[in-house]
Amino acid sequence: MVLALAVDAQDRAYILCEGALDFQSGVVTESPRLGVVDLGVEEPVLSVLRVFEGHAFASDVVVASDGQSLYVAAEDTVYRLDAETGAVMAEQPLQGARKLAQAGDRVFVSRGDHDPVTWSSVPFDHYLVALDAEDLTWQAGWAAASDEGPAFAGEGVCMAGGGLYVAVNNAFSYGEEVGLIGRVDLVSGQYTEQELGDLGLNPVHLFDAGGGAVVSVNARQYDGTSLSRWDGAGDAITLNVAEATAGCGAAAWHGDGVLYQVYGEGGFRKAHGTTLAESGIWDGNGQSVYAMAMLPGDRVLLGMTDFATVGSVELWDMEQGWSWTVPVGVAPGRLAVSSAVSEVPSAAAHNAHPVGAWDMMGRPLQGAGSGLRLVRWSDGTVTKEFRSAD
Repeated sequence: MVLALAVDAQDRAYILCEGALDFQSGVVTESPRLGVVDLGVEEPVLSVLRVFEGHAFASDVVVASDGQSLYVAAEDTVYRLDAETGAVMAEQPLQGARKLAQAGDRVFVSRGDHDPVTWSSVPFDHYLVALDAEDLTWQAGWAAASDEGPAFAGEGVCMAGGGLYVAVNNAFSYGEEVGLIGRVDLVSGQYTEQELGDLGLNPVHLFDAGGGAVVSVNARQYDGTSLSRWDGAGDAITLNVAEATAGCGAAAWHGDGVLYQVYGEGGFRKAHGTTLAESGIWDGNGQSVYAMAMLPGDRVLLGMTDFATVGSVELWDMEQGWSWTVPVGVAPGRLAVSSAVSEVPSAAAHNAHPVGAWDMMGRPLQGAGSGLRLVRWSDGTVTKEFRSAD
């Protein structure tokens, strides 16, 4: 017997605005801030949950697996915040905290930072660490020395097929970018790494492509754009797709492939998640987009900014067009969507097939079995299911 609780609506979006900094004087002109909008109303308004005073930059926000808290990387600190109030529940000093991913009772953090004096990369003993998901105490670090972990700064992180993947790019040392994807086995803790080839320099975005594989969007040395795919075991494949860079532009996983934007193009290209071949385009809003997040029903949130004075988030239907625009802080660089849950009779109510299942600690599940689990479906929805032995 299966009793399912279906995530049939995306009820709120958390918006992390990086803020603004005068690079000449070093003065922070707008502090980073975290806000939230209700996606269930026709004219949403941003509610600011927390302003990160004393920080010059914030780089990531993710919703915890329980939906009750958030993790935020703000320059030199990782925070765990109450998802309703923004109150600090735990914090951990960690210079160069970049991107976050929760895996069970741990939060993985990629690291990288620039030296404001030399404008080169700051060296760290560990470019990938794991913190306790509850109190953010240090749990593990993969040392840069002796190939125990990444030897260079990293960016995107994601879980796929029982592994934690990290995009390793050395992007804070201009002209010395590398192209690697690392993988930590979530059972053994062992770190392995794969080169992406000469065309795969500077992986920025990283996505779970299904079947234990990941796909990266690579900015190269800001002279082009490429895509790479690695299954965690064999050789990676890399395909050059543009002679202009993707830079820090937006990208998201959509259906069976990745949507990404190339600098100077107002629309988005789509590449198939297995072959990396071009599989379509979306016109977007005709502008350069800084962040994006997919919603069910081919809806998408777009983060827009001039990086100095203004920022906004737009909701678009990929077929019907624009829905609304909400003013936010400067540089909305990360968008995290939290789901509303309502009861449905059974998982059979979905006209879709399951593509993955996890226990309530975020660990991948295989096959049947009893207990509470999260199931992701091919139409983008997620169900919370309780399976009894009979």
